[in-house]
Amino acid sequence: MNWVLVYQTSDVFVFEQVKLLLDANDIEFNIRNTVSSMYNNFGSYEIYVTSESEILAKKIIQDAVG
Repeated sequence: MNWVLVYQTSDVFVFEQVKLLLDANDIEFNIRNTVSSMYNNFGSYEIYVTSESEILAKKIIQDAVG
């Protein structure tokens, strides 16, 4: 399976909202958290989807988050 980065943020609340949106639309995704657990002031939350779902996922995210 080929995974594509579709969203990256440092805001944990937006990250959780995007995950819920993708799940509600039955889009399979993986996450990657590179935020420092000690300081929480650098790094990011990343969401990856399969290449087949990339266009739909980006549209859903764009419509919701902007």
